[in-house]
Amino acid sequence: MRTLCRAVIGLYVLACIAAIAIVPLNAAGLAGEPDPLSGIFAVLLAAPWIWLLDPLFSDSGVVWNLVLAAACMALNAAIMWAICNWATRRKHASSP
Repeated sequence: MRTLCRAVIGLYVLACIAAIAIVPLNAAGLAGEPDPLSGIFAVLLAAPWIWLLDPLFSDSGVVWNLVLAAACMALNAAIMWAICNWATRRKHASSP
């Protein structure tokens, strides 16, 4: 169980890093033709927190929005880590 949790969280973190990196790379034209929807992966991986904070920071710059998305992704990773620890402790506590 613990190995599976670490693998899932690791894959999530890698996907988050890729999603954050795609936005500036795509804007510079290094990841193909510039696409205005390149940030959708970052938004989806940062959900639901990004939707709660978006009205507060929607008019700020691109860099600040990427920092906000990264913080929301980190919060999701921390929640997944806490759930995995809780599930692992519960499993070990219930076994004789």
